[in-house]
Amino acid sequence: MSPSDPSSSPALIAKLTMEGAAWQALLNVMGEEERALVDGEADRLAPLNASKLSQLQTLSNLARTRHDDLLAAGHTPDHAGMDAWLTRHGQPEHLTRWRQLCDMEQQARALNQRIGTLIDMRLASTRQALNVLVHAATNQNGLYDQAGQSVAANKGKPLAAA
Repeated sequence: MSPSDPSSSPALIAKLTMEGAAWQALLNVMGEEERALVDGEADRLAPLNASKLSQLQTLSNLARTRHDDLLAAGHTPDHAGMDAWLTRHGQPEHLTRWRQLCDMEQQARALNQRIGTLIDMRLASTRQALNVLVHAATNQNGLYDQAGQSVAANKGKPLAAA
């Protein structure tokens, strides 16, 4: 597709449709990641991260192609360049698809922010639990010894002793 050629309308729609599908797939994976974090199911995160990285790579490749096409047409390889190209050559359905992509990008940014907040909360909770265990292990009346074995909480005299 050459963005300077308005006759490439079907190719542009096809590329925008592919990019939209890739954004939707990423949003789906990120939604699953958010649910796993909310539910405390950390074992689900590794496969989701692999899928998310794959989707991000796909999106990166599609965006790179779009940027190259915009540069070849004499526009900047960014949102402003795409808007300028669409104003000059695009059809209403192109602009609609482009706006949908921009909306999905904003949804992904917001979802990523929520996921980051959830990760921070889980990390703080884990650190707090570790601090309690470390403190207990280093105290005289600790719950665990340095080997991680549980110990009696009270090493004093038995109650029956005089």
